[in-house]
Amino acid sequence: MRSFWTKWGLCFLLFLAAILNYLNRQTLSILAPTLQHQMHMGNEALGWLFAVFYYSYTLFQFAVGPVLDRFNLRWCFAIAVLAWSLVSGMTGLATGFAGLLVFRFLLGVMESANWPASLRIVARVFPPEERALASGIFTSGTSVAALIAPGVILGILAVAGWRCAFAAVGSLGFFWVALWLYSTRKPELATVWSGTPEERQAAQGQGNIYGQMVRSRQFWYVLVVAILVNPCLYYSVNWLPTYFAQARGLQPGRQLGWILTLTYLALDLGNIACGAVALWLTRLSFSVESARRIVFLLASVCASACALVPFARTTSGAVLALVFVNFGLGIWVSMYLVMAQAVSRTHVSTAAGTLSGFGSLVGALAMWAVGRITQRTGSFTIPMVSVAVAMAVSAIAGWAASRPSAEPAPEAKA
Repeated sequence: MRSFWTKWGLCFLLFLAAILNYLNRQTLSILAPTLQHQMHMGNEALGWLFAVFYYSYTLFQFAVGPVLDRFNLRWCFAIAVLAWSLVSGMTGLATGFAGLLVFRFLLGVMESANWPASLRIVARVFPPEERALASGIFTSGTSVAALIAPGVILGILAVAGWRCAFAAVGSLGFFWVALWLYSTRKPELATVWSGTPEERQAAQGQGNIYGQMVRSRQFWYVLVVAILVNPCLYYSVNWLPTYFAQARGLQPGRQLGWILTLTYLALDLGNIACGAVALWLTRLSFSVESARRIVFLLASVCASACALVPFARTTSGAVLALVFVNFGLGIWVSMYLVMAQAVSRTHVSTAAGTLSGFGSLVGALAMWAVGRITQRTGSFTIPMVSVAVAMAVSAIAGWAASRPSAEPAPEAKA
């Protein structure tokens, strides 16, 4: 049993890594109106920039899971953060659409290790009853990034220009790597980085885990959740700045910054609320399955408010609806991660990488589709309504995945 400070200290480092992960990928989203103006790009071109990130992110999530299950997590994670920070900073060197496309592709490659690695660490450090809260805390780093990104990035944009914004955000990763290597050098953490002897032996059966996962009903239920929740989150993080600029007439500046900050604060609160409310309900004698169902049904109801956004007469009304939407999305993201950890006990990174890979693939297609649809129709109505529909279907799949009889995937044999 590891000490309180050791396990929650690791959780805090994962939280910081999640902040960096999303802050780097969201820099382009926040700067999108400026880049569109300076580089004469339409929504379809912007959609390709969002999509290519997720295509490479998808491809390498399938590959990175087995690597993380086999090799030292401490060094793999450090290398990944260092690499994505370098690529993000270099994006400021792009001189046109083609350059941005290349850097976005590379960023997706480098960032693919974050979630499979973080979930593997949580599964090794925390007992099952604490994993929902731990997952919610470190995942909330994504919404904290969304929360602070508008103020930080638009502030740098106003003072030093968009190229410096990429460089400044990318440089933060070098400080994290130094903190990570210093804080994780304790000998007691050796099994966290390399696993127990049993886990190392099980990892030798890597080739068999895929066949065993696809024979599990649990895997398919969680896969449906992954391919619905991930695109909705990507839409919120990537397209809301452009939505407010094009549909509501807001230009990059303090007002847009405050609106995005408020909207993404709800995402952060949703991440934390997932684990906290589920834990509270279990202490009121609800079963774990019932508590989770209550929580994600609440999330789906909140996120369904997305269908009302296009019909809001005022910007304030649209912001209010999107606050509920992001609160629901925050809950769903944390709940999905908890479900993903249950698919396989010994191959958590492989399972998480596979699920997130498919979710990212659909998300990439969705980012391209949003750009194409909004450019052709001049409206965000179809994407907004689609989010509400996806949340309703997620509730159905989540209900099936949270059944007490739903079995985890059988473990691979050595």
